[in-house]
Amino acid sequence: FARACDEAMAEGGLSARQREIFLLLAKGRNAEYVQQKLVISMHTAKTHIANIYHKLGVHSSQEMLSLIETFREEDIKSQEQD
Repeated sequence: FARACDEAMAEGGLSARQREIFLLLAKGRNAEYVQQKLVISMHTAKTHIANIYHKLGVHSSQEMLSLIETFREEDIKSQEQD
């Protein structure tokens, strides 16, 4: 899971802050949790999330989780071939 997240973050070219938020989202957290955990405004949390989605080419948390799962499946397949 961690490797799949790393690959997705690298492909999206996420900033350090976006990576921090991405990992929270990947664990199923929402904008409200991000706002409280990182002590930022709700607007800032939602803006970061929208920018992450844009960089990854997804439109929702479910699409982002599916993207992570795709990277995970590819990683498993490449390990099986080794």
